[in-house]
Amino acid sequence: MRLSGLASGLDVDAMVKELMKAKRSSYDTMVKKRTQIEWKREDYRTISSKIVDFRNNKLSSFNLSNTIAAKTTEVSGDTNALKVNSTTSSASGTLSVNVTDVATNARTIYQVGNGNLGAVSFTINGEQITLDAAASKGSDLAAAINANSKTKATAVFNEQTGQISISATETGGGAVTAPTSKLIITNTAGLTATSSVPGKQASITINGMTYTQDSNRFLVNGIDFTVKAQSASDTTIAVVQDTSKIIDTIKSFVKEYNDLIGLINGELSEDKNRKFLPLTSDERAALSDKEAEQWEDKARSGTLRNDSTLSKYVSDLRTIATTLINGISTGGTDRLQIGITTGSYGEKGKLVLDEDKLRKALESKPQEVTNLFADGSNGVFKNMMDASLTALTSLSKIAGTSLTSSDSKSFLESSILGDQLRGMRDKEFNVLARLNKLETQYYKQFSAMEKAINKFNSQSSSLNGLL
Repeated sequence: MRLSGLASGLDVDAMVKELMKAKRSSYDTMVKKRTQIEWKREDYRTISSKIVDFRNNKLSSFNLSNTIAAKTTEVSGDTNALKVNSTTSSASGTLSVNVTDVATNARTIYQVGNGNLGAVSFTINGEQITLDAAASKGSDLAAAINANSKTKATAVFNEQTGQISISATETGGGAVTAPTSKLIITNTAGLTATSSVPGKQASITINGMTYTQDSNRFLVNGIDFTVKAQSASDTTIAVVQDTSKIIDTIKSFVKEYNDLIGLINGELSEDKNRKFLPLTSDERAALSDKEAEQWEDKARSGTLRNDSTLSKYVSDLRTIATTLINGISTGGTDRLQIGITTGSYGEKGKLVLDEDKLRKALESKPQEVTNLFADGSNGVFKNMMDASLTALTSLSKIAGTSLTSSDSKSFLESSILGDQLRGMRDKEFNVLARLNKLETQYYKQFSAMEKAINKFNSQSSSLNGLL
């Protein structure tokens, strides 16, 4: 805390501040330039995160065969005999299915009564079940079996009849006593079996061939289905293109593409207000919060205007998108349009989708349309992923962004802008040190002046006293 100007009556702090104001202007200019670079790096990182999401999440998902080449099934005939669970993108053809037998669980019923069983110990599928004499009622036995998943069995106790029914959790297998049974119960001293039902395998005929297995769930030619009942007549499962799902995928792609293009074009065309620079702390203090916010919005505008990396990326995406706009060759100069065009000039390359035209194209040339998007070597999705990776690589060198993550924790300080900022901070540090030293020197000079005035005043008082 400085006490100055007592002898001279001068406002030393104000005078030093005024003297330093001109000296600090160069330092303030350096800070403002650094702030502009920091804003530019932040904006690069924001755009990079959007590109990462577009490439690694959106395009990668759209490019999956079960998304862009989705298939479904049409079931006719005895639809009660089976249920189709799912269809893979590799599924093809038609299946004619006739269910002879549905797989069932092996089951044994024991008469245990409603009284205390005493100590009980036996095994189910090799897993031992033991109850002591204090807790050995039929309900306790059922609870113990159900609590042990290793038995691969479930139990139900009937309090009215004193019976307990033990069933295998897996279907199929042979008689209860056979080695292939899914329910093998041994060492059952004290338990009386009253009935036993062997497990049965599922048996079906597909296109004239017999299939037999323990489970009721089959996977044939990419079609996953479950048999439910014996067939009254054949069930026909025909694999068809899931046009609605494919259209939904393309609609999602168009939206994500337009959102990204719109965001980047907005940055590239944003006006740069050169008269508005970042505020110093003193300049900010002189404004209201709202005024400072409005000023900063204008000062921050246009940081990526006409940026060469982003301009090239947008140009690459638009070039790739022309493949969709041009449609599919049908021989000669004729091309089948798939319902994708560009919007007005002012929309700068955004895509417009006509669902009706797209549906007609999918119905007439389904494979060609899906290949246009998802061909492994030259599809639109792959080409856009490659273009995005090229842009991300450039942005990583410039701003230290990640090729795979949008998390700010993955950003690197080492980059062209990062190195530039580090050099600017070092220069600012040296300049600030010199300014602080100069300010201290000014105060020392004023302090010396105050001492001289005090000394003069003291001598003058002494002389006056002698007179």
